[in-house]
Amino acid sequence: MVIEIVLLVVLAGAFIVLKIFQSESERKRKLEREERKIRDKAATGGFAPKQMYVQTENAPEKEITLSEPDSSEDN
Repeated sequence: MVIEIVLLVVLAGAFIVLKIFQSESERKRKLEREERKIRDKAATGGFAPKQMYVQTENAPEKEITLSEPDSSEDN
């Protein structure tokens, strides 16, 4: 009877250790995936400021960069 209990405790401990290793490897995989997404976004210019093209009547397209308004233009 004692041997069965010791065996069950050892198996339970091994199961817990394996689950910890599995969760750590899954966490690392998710972290690597997110880092890869950020690198891809940076490589394609995904972090660059957004730009709009505004067309007025009989005028060529004018590029506008969305940014903070200049306080010097308000005066």
